[in-house]
Amino acid sequence: MYSYPNSNAEKKIALMIINDFFIQKAHELWIFLQLDPSFNDYEATFIWTRRYLEEHPEGEYSDIQKAFLSCFPEHFFNFDY
Repeated sequence: MYSYPNSNAEKKIALMIINDFFIQKAHELWIFLQLDPSFNDYEATFIWTRRYLEEHPEGEYSDIQKAFLSCFPEHFFNFDY
């Protein structure tokens, strides 16, 4: 079952991830986040965030970022700062 975030805090965290990783509304993240292919990348990020926070309700944002990145191959998000 797929559920979107209920609380504003969950939604804010998902939006922070979307902004921090420059996620576009494409259809490629579902495979790495183990979701149905019908979800676009925004929806997939919201659903993943809800699932993560259900299992780790006290998670710090840096831990959430690391967990999100761990779902993807190395250099999937290539930031050249």
